[in-house]
Amino acid sequence: MSGRVRFYRRRGFIIGAVLAAVPILALGWWLASPLFIDRVVDEPFPRAAMAVVPDDMTMEQVEQIMTEAEAEDAMVDEPMPQMPEPEPETTEPAAPPSSQTTAEAAPEEPMADEPAPETTEPAAVTTAAVTTAVATTAVATTAAPPSGPTLLAQGMFVDGDSYHTASGDVKVYRLEDGALVLRLEDIEVRNGPDLNVIVTPSPTVAGRGDVRVEGHLDLGDLKGNIGSQNYDLPAGYALPDEFSVVVFCVPFQVVFGSAEMRPA
Repeated sequence: MSGRVRFYRRRGFIIGAVLAAVPILALGWWLASPLFIDRVVDEPFPRAAMAVVPDDMTMEQVEQIMTEAEAEDAMVDEPMPQMPEPEPETTEPAAPPSSQTTAEAAPEEPMADEPAPETTEPAAVTTAAVTTAVATTAVATTAAPPSGPTLLAQGMFVDGDSYHTASGDVKVYRLEDGALVLRLEDIEVRNGPDLNVIVTPSPTVAGRGDVRVEGHLDLGDLKGNIGSQNYDLPAGYALPDEFSVVVFCVPFQVVFGSAEMRPA
């Protein structure tokens, strides 16, 4: 009887030890498992992280609007504006003096009692002079060929931040008639809601505070987030010595890209 009692006591001790060890082992696994198990997380950067949220909207609504705008690309491919070539003006060469006119203009024969004046042959000289005059007139009246647009300033887009990105060239040209044209060439901008092209006198753009400063010029909607496009600058606009061109999300005040412009 005593042997059976010892057997049951030993078994109970073993069972109790196992039961006590289970939570300890579980706790140890919970603490040590991060050393052996990788958890892969790939969350997108919040699109509205840099945005100014309007009072009548929530961050979630702004995020949704930006996500929907990003899903659509708009491609624009405008050619470089060219001035029409003027038609050259031509002037018909003047007719050389006729023999009849020369004969009429010849001096009268001298009287018999007067010595005859020395004779010269001005005909060859007159013909050469007329030919030279005609050639000079033709050169003077022929219009010079057009020189084409003149590059005044250029720069390259850089990203607004790690999520709002932009690339491509930005150039400002003066056309033959004096008009100024801002041209975006081979750009690729992450699309967003209500993106505008803004010229700002800020030499560098670190954030929204450098965009709508005094003297900035809003050229209106970005025509497309991919491709090449032209924007006319107002007549009489004085190009600043230092300036930047910005792709700016107007409602949420986010810089998607900026280009520091330098003289060409």
